[in-house]
Amino acid sequence: MEDGVEDIELNPTQVRRTMTQMNNVARQIAVNFMPSRQLPHNTLRARRGADVDVDASSPDEERRADIIVREMEHHGHLMEDNPVAEELRREALRELPQGLTMKRSVRAKLSASVSLRSKRRPLSTWKRFKYRVGFAWKRFRGRCSAVLFSVELWYDDIRAVEGALGSAAGSYFRLLRQLFALDVLLGAALLLLLVLPQLLHDAAVGSTGDSLSAADFVSGKGGLESSVLFYGHYSAGEVAATGPSFSMPFAYFFTMLCLYMVTFAVLCYKTAAMYRQHFIESSSGGAVFAARVFCGWDFGIVAPHAAALAAHALYNEFKELLAEQTASRGRLTWCVRAARTLVNVVASGVALAVSAVLAYGVWRLLAAAGDRELLLSLAITAILAATPLLFHLVAKLEYYKARTAFYVTLARTWLLDITIFMILFVYWAQSGTKCWETSFGQEMYRLVVLDTLVSLLLLPAIDLIRGCIYKCRGWSGPDFNVSLHSLSLIYNQSVVWFGLAFAPPLALVLAVKLLLLFYVNRATALRMCHPAKKVWRAAQSQTLMLVLVTLSLFATLFAIGTMFLGSEPRCGPFTGYSAVYELVTQDVLRLSSRRVLRATLAAATRPAAIAALLLALCVAVYFVRAKSQAQRSMVALLRQMLVLQAQDKDFLLGAIEKVSKGEWLYSPRSETADDSHTWRYVHDVRRPSNAGFQLARPLSVHGGVRPVSGVQASVHADGDTDSSFSWQGSDTALHPHDQ
Repeated sequence: MEDGVEDIELNPTQVRRTMTQMNNVARQIAVNFMPSRQLPHNTLRARRGADVDVDASSPDEERRADIIVREMEHHGHLMEDNPVAEELRREALRELPQGLTMKRSVRAKLSASVSLRSKRRPLSTWKRFKYRVGFAWKRFRGRCSAVLFSVELWYDDIRAVEGALGSAAGSYFRLLRQLFALDVLLGAALLLLLVLPQLLHDAAVGSTGDSLSAADFVSGKGGLESSVLFYGHYSAGEVAATGPSFSMPFAYFFTMLCLYMVTFAVLCYKTAAMYRQHFIESSSGGAVFAARVFCGWDFGIVAPHAAALAAHALYNEFKELLAEQTASRGRLTWCVRAARTLVNVVASGVALAVSAVLAYGVWRLLAAAGDRELLLSLAITAILAATPLLFHLVAKLEYYKARTAFYVTLARTWLLDITIFMILFVYWAQSGTKCWETSFGQEMYRLVVLDTLVSLLLLPAIDLIRGCIYKCRGWSGPDFNVSLHSLSLIYNQSVVWFGLAFAPPLALVLAVKLLLLFYVNRATALRMCHPAKKVWRAAQSQTLMLVLVTLSLFATLFAIGTMFLGSEPRCGPFTGYSAVYELVTQDVLRLSSRRVLRATLAAATRPAAIAALLLALCVAVYFVRAKSQAQRSMVALLRQMLVLQAQDKDFLLGAIEKVSKGEWLYSPRSETADDSHTWRYVHDVRRPSNAGFQLARPLSVHGGVRPVSGVQASVHADGDTDSSFSWQGSDTALHPHDQ
């Protein structure tokens, strides 16, 4: 192109046409300069299908509906003839920013288009009935969830605690609520299926229990030993009551089996759901902030006091989020890191050594206790109550964050509790007493009762004394010790897991204890405690506590399966069997008369079959792990695409604003990605894409120099100029005679 180009006289019509062309070209070319297009590898896929020119200001509603239908027809998953695609079409129409009349018209046209495209026969009556039942079940489940949410237990109380002390204290009370509901359900099931039939049988045969004293309610002996509270009282045979009789051994075995397995499955599902919610979905800090900012407020709150509590709870949660985001991440020297790691390792070794010494001491106490079981239970309760305080002090000496120290203290204390429970179980199983099952059930009962004194009297008294001392000196109240109270919950539930098979009403005893514990700790927390100085987000701590409860149940199932099912019962409902599992092998499966089934089970339990099963499980774990890694990389890519889309929107809004003002200033060269496809295109192509519109801005207006936007124009050997597109001072270029 020559440097001298004669000026052209432009009339108003040509000026408007030229401005429109320039703006259209600017908008079209600006897409190539979006931040997502500046990366060396483009992550946004090109949209398939022809672009549709939608005229939003057209009064023809039918034409607009056809345009929307044609646009949706480009998505094949929306045009399939199945219930899933129909649900997707409904969701797309629901999100469509159009009126109800337009949506109905689009829906009718889409239905007609799907019917024409479908090559299959219409749905049969059975499939249509199945789909209707599925949709009805989905709606019913949603309504049940809404009803359960509306009658959520202790909702206002927990919100009040969160508003005053933060989410860490709220996680403790939520765990208490979940365990209370679980124990109530377990206790109700055992009461109806085992305890009540045995009581009716006792009344029918005229059996009366021994007299009770106050000491019996603490020790579990005396009149309680021969009651329905413990394993040894249940009949070994048919239970005759007012209604039809049934076999107590079958009822006891299968009731316990079903309750343990169903509870374990529910806890695993709940733990996985909470892990996905608090660890996977909230792994991006920005998503958590956005969810709290835009979706954190409950618009159903109408009372001023409830609104104040909700606002304060959100305030504390934002403090926790910001504390994690703005935590100091200064780089330490390798000497400091090595010293801190050494301190942590030494502290962990000391904690493990203390746990081993205490476990050995409990074993020695069991061997020397004799008939002093109550003193033994007092010693074990004192050990398990004082050990968390010791581990808490050890964690303060380590270089951990507040949440990590909380996790470490929980894990160490839980490990000691489970070790002591396993020692108690092994000791009583190998003690050789006539009814060791009842003795072990009494031990678990005593631990629950004695811990009630610690949880309901000792700990609240300590908090009360500390609160009074702080108030007398004018200080703020002490922190609510979430770690210590949470460990108490996990300890009590672990005791119930181990003792439930040998003391069925123990779940109801713990439920009553948790009910009292909630109100006592709530009053203590609100009146005597103050929010923690070290703020940390405790949404994930509830997941860890539930994991520990699940692991406690798994340890219980392992102990019962390895030592109780193979033992010879001398009392209780399984008297007369050489082993407990013979109830299934002899009375249910009848293996003695079924050789084929016996041979099949023998082959299935051989080492080769078990090794093959373990190998298959390893392959399945490897496959799931590989799939999770692929999904993790895909999630990272999708997050990057979301960030790029947000940057593109910001860029295009700024570009449109500048173009509308007649000023477009942008350099295609990116500071972060100099080797992008757009940058190479601009520098490799001789004639720029806006070369056909150079008449709109004569070069002779500003002395034959084309204005640039921060990038110096490059002149090639053939005289062509390759520069970034820029219209600076377009009014001056279009009206040169006005100056």
